[in-house]
Amino acid sequence: MTTNCATTIEMVSFKLNENATKAQMIATNSAMQTFLNQQPGFLYRSLSCDDQGQWFDVVYWASLEQAQQGGEAFMKSDACATLMPLIDAESCKMRHMNALSEILSDSLAAKN
Repeated sequence: MTTNCATTIEMVSFKLNENATKAQMIATNSAMQTFLNQQPGFLYRSLSCDDQGQWFDVVYWASLEQAQQGGEAFMKSDACATLMPLIDAESCKMRHMNALSEILSDSLAAKN
């Protein structure tokens, strides 16, 4: 468990464009993985969708500065060109938050 966290959580919520499919969105994961693994400070990403069609892209970064730099790099990337046409821009909301607490499961902590 970490008490003094510097980790920044980036949460983007959105809906897909009318013509985009869940399968198309999931197919962007490979491009996103390649892009994110090249970004300094990238820690973890998850992508989810609720039963109302609201998507949540959550990325953990080592710092707010690295999250912002990653966002700037994303806007110029091939991953962006693949992902953004699928998203309803009007529905897209991005937030950055500092983690107040982080807890790693005992089983994952034992692997480190």
